[in-house]
Amino acid sequence: MNQPPGPFDPSRADEPELLDLLEEAATSESPLMLLEIASTMLASVDNPDDDDEDVEELPPIRELAVQMLEATPEETEPLVRIWAQMLDDELFRHRIAKMLPTPKTKRLPEWIRRADEIKPFRAAAVVSPVKIEETILLEVSTAGRSVTLAVAVERSGSPYLEDAYLAEGPLSSVVEVSSTGLPTPVDVVALSLPDAGARLREVLEMSTHMFPPIETESWPGTRPLLEWMLAKLPNGGTGYEIRMWEPEEIEELVADFRTSPFAAALTEDEISHAHLLFEFQINYGNNDPLRWSGTFVERLMCDLYPRKIMSPEDELLLMPTTLAAVVRYANNRSGVDPVFTENAIAAIEDNREEYEARVRGDQPESTSALFARLLTGIDDDALPLSEPLSDLDDEFGGGSFFGDQASMLAEIFISSGAEAVGGIDALQALTDEPLPTEGLDTAAVAEDVVDRLNSLVPEIRRIADEVFDEPELATAALRLLTTIGRVGPAIFRRRITDRSLLAALFWIVGKDNNLFTGQWGSDGGMTIRELQNHLGVSSSPKPTAEKMLHAAGFELYGPEVVLGDPRYLVSRRRQRIVAHRDTYWDDLPEDWEY
Repeated sequence: MNQPPGPFDPSRADEPELLDLLEEAATSESPLMLLEIASTMLASVDNPDDDDEDVEELPPIRELAVQMLEATPEETEPLVRIWAQMLDDELFRHRIAKMLPTPKTKRLPEWIRRADEIKPFRAAAVVSPVKIEETILLEVSTAGRSVTLAVAVERSGSPYLEDAYLAEGPLSSVVEVSSTGLPTPVDVVALSLPDAGARLREVLEMSTHMFPPIETESWPGTRPLLEWMLAKLPNGGTGYEIRMWEPEEIEELVADFRTSPFAAALTEDEISHAHLLFEFQINYGNNDPLRWSGTFVERLMCDLYPRKIMSPEDELLLMPTTLAAVVRYANNRSGVDPVFTENAIAAIEDNREEYEARVRGDQPESTSALFARLLTGIDDDALPLSEPLSDLDDEFGGGSFFGDQASMLAEIFISSGAEAVGGIDALQALTDEPLPTEGLDTAAVAEDVVDRLNSLVPEIRRIADEVFDEPELATAALRLLTTIGRVGPAIFRRRITDRSLLAALFWIVGKDNNLFTGQWGSDGGMTIRELQNHLGVSSSPKPTAEKMLHAAGFELYGPEVVLGDPRYLVSRRRQRIVAHRDTYWDDLPEDWEY
């Protein structure tokens, strides 16, 4: 599919080049060009490039539209007519209607004069058979010819929008091109308009939490157009369904794999990786352990497996052999086109060297990881040091960090405390007052999820009191639930059981408050497995917790959870942070900066 050119500069709104472009768009047989211009200019005015010091401050889009009509009414009328519909603002629409040069209106194509009739007409999804990516196609109907808005979706983990652009012609012609012009086969799935709306709202919302922000030749230029169409799509559809796989189902897969010809040449040590590989595909991939792609293989080998699996080096080095057998077994059993298997096997070989380097630790250890191991005493014998700690000062910017143990501990404890509460100012102001008992604050929470969240409140209070023996934890959990309901409510529209949501919620606030055994400085005796048993959840709550964190705009780094806000910290957690602050503050180096 052809994608549109780069973004327009709204500061050129009265220049002849733009006026010529608008004339060309208005006289074109297709609405594509004018819709692109209207959306891209609107996106540029609403989100100017803050890093470009040469761009003058631009007026709001409504003022710009009025200025354009006053200066060059006939040339800019088509653009402003589209803006009047694209912006959900009745007062602006009435103001523009009074300014339009009506005597010559009929010179415009009918679809522009009837811009209020532009609407989504039908939808479909072009899906990769390995379910890692798809393109949602939304046909936009006008009073003239139709165009199709194509939204590229990445379905690894929580689905999110990767790109969106306009394609010429109705959905049927775009589907035909998509089905025949791609290097790998695809599946075409018809979508109802409510279901298309549910999927598009979900991926758009998730994309807003991506860092760095998603930018392509056409995105975020097409965002105003997408939001316009979303406002016209009916509610009540079904978004992406995340299947919760039970441990027994995974064990059945492993048993079947073990007896298959694909595993015949594997040793027991190699087969032992199969269970984890299936789980990784379920929790971090496409949620289907029987469909593998080269894209996920690369992510698995270059990030997930070497970072998350703590096993001896010689055991980890066996994994790629198992992965190749699992890929062949899974894709053969699910019947996907062999080209996907070939791509995945090629990805294994292409990334084998980097995987082995990560497993062997050939890549430098991060400073934060080194500090953590120094502080906790874990793997002291494995520290990659061939010289006294004091000799490493220059490597990390000078000072006496390594040479002065008291300063080192002060920096670590003060930094970790500031990270836990959201900054050095918050750390200085921190108190250990207990969290008050609160209800669920549903203000600004998406209306369609309010009932579900309210239904969780009694169980949240019970778990905090009876399972953790920490009533304050209910307030922390309710506050986090409210945050997610406001920022990322799509997670609550999925078919995830209440007990799985509760397990994930308490996994997050429990980790943030150091209430699980195994955490450094743990202040509780609960294990993750005990939490699962209390709630009747057989699978790990971590994957769902990560999706909830992502939905709320938090990022999960390493094995710990740091929300960075004292609103989520119970008093005994804050007592420890305050004690460390008071103990180590005077030992900070004079030139220390957080």
